[in-house]
Amino acid sequence: MDDREVFARALPPPVDVAVDGTIAGKLTPHLASELRGWVILPLAALGLAGFMALLLALARVPGAEFLLPWIGETFFQKGLVAHVTFAFVVWYMGVHGAMTVLATARCAGQRKVEMGPVGIIVGKTAIYGASLSLLMMLAPAVADLGEPSLNNYIPVLIHPLFYAGLAMLALCVALPVLRLLALIVRMREVEASAFGVAAAGVIYLIGLICVAAAALTVPQNAGAVGTNEYVMWGGGHVLQFTNTVLMLCAFYMLSRITLGETPIKDSWFKGMVLIMVAGAAVGPLLYLTYQGGDPTLRMAFTYMYWFALPVPSAVLLGSVVALLYKRRADLLHGAPETIGMAAALVLFAFGGVIGFFEGSVDTRTPSHYHAMLIAVTLGFIALYFALFLPLIGLRSPRKGLRTAMYLLLGGGQFLHSLGLYLAGVEGVVRKTAGAAQGLDSSWKVATMSMMGLGGVIAVAGGVIFVVLAGRMLLAMGRGDGTATPVTPSDSEIGAGAE
Repeated sequence: MDDREVFARALPPPVDVAVDGTIAGKLTPHLASELRGWVILPLAALGLAGFMALLLALARVPGAEFLLPWIGETFFQKGLVAHVTFAFVVWYMGVHGAMTVLATARCAGQRKVEMGPVGIIVGKTAIYGASLSLLMMLAPAVADLGEPSLNNYIPVLIHPLFYAGLAMLALCVALPVLRLLALIVRMREVEASAFGVAAAGVIYLIGLICVAAAALTVPQNAGAVGTNEYVMWGGGHVLQFTNTVLMLCAFYMLSRITLGETPIKDSWFKGMVLIMVAGAAVGPLLYLTYQGGDPTLRMAFTYMYWFALPVPSAVLLGSVVALLYKRRADLLHGAPETIGMAAALVLFAFGGVIGFFEGSVDTRTPSHYHAMLIAVTLGFIALYFALFLPLIGLRSPRKGLRTAMYLLLGGGQFLHSLGLYLAGVEGVVRKTAGAAQGLDSSWKVATMSMMGLGGVIAVAGGVIFVVLAGRMLLAMGRGDGTATPVTPSDSEIGAGAE
């Protein structure tokens, strides 16, 4: 750091975090408008998902079918589709859109170029289309239309409106990604976090290619449910690479914002991200190597996880752990977002370890991926309060509430995943509810009760996030003081720079 940065870090920020100096001041009015849209959309999706998660957690608590007779197997399956779609598809893709807008602003500012008419149209089309896609997917679920297909990664309702909404969402996220890549290919040097977001975009496009390749190679007589599972399997695997890279980018930016330094050298960060891009790039080639329906194809995508994700993730996350240990005093006295990072790291590590000991048909599988996915969500939530909301002029003074939010969501999800894992060891089958779970022992009842308790606690943390962020966004229009509007000063910009 230079003298200006040392001096800036000595100044207390207006609340407890400073806007990232690599982005502050570079958002044009058009990009700021896009950012607001991409901030609101995933928040709305997560609110809907949280409500469904509460109902699903209650549905799996022993005896729920007698207390809440309207919660049956049919509701559970359709509710599960809606929950996963909004929590792990719309939410992640929406945050991806927001991060892509920030990376675009960073690169455009570095190149000193303005967004042209085509770029503006692309941005508006993306956010309006993505908003419409949410309604298109919500309508069949609310109207009880279609049949649920509980395939992995991206479950669907077998209905034309749901499929159209999902396709529109995929296209609307791809548009700003392509715009960013068109900007970056003309640059000699790209800042590390913007490079990471662009790499996540490349992986996202690879995932879409996998979905298209699978759709062209569907095995004969697969049936509607089998076709959905086959089409979403490979692309869903690749999209988890996208989510992981975005989480690592979030940690990189959060460290710079909350602690004033990055956890690893730029060159190392870029190198680890490129390894994940290379691993994901194998995906489309697998469809050229194996016949549709070949069990080896399915295992090959699983091997991609085992060989391409652990090492780069461990290097980058280990560097964040080392930085948090070095700056451990900030966990108690600094921004609550450091607590969010720590909770996400613990949950991600736990989910990663149990993933090597999961079962294919029991609840050990959802215990693994729920821990991993909520860890990513924790990183994204921290990014909301450290970067997204401040950049559109909002800060929250609710430091204690934000700390509680991270601990409830992280701790609750740990209990939820632990309960699912222990139940899976005893053979409790996944994707079932009520009597269909076969809870014929006190141990199974106890572990699933732990799961239900953890789910309720985690939902409480999610509710705090949705309500707090939602009130801030509403206050922006009313000006009633719920949120603290800010304009980044020179000292704040210096505090966020590397």
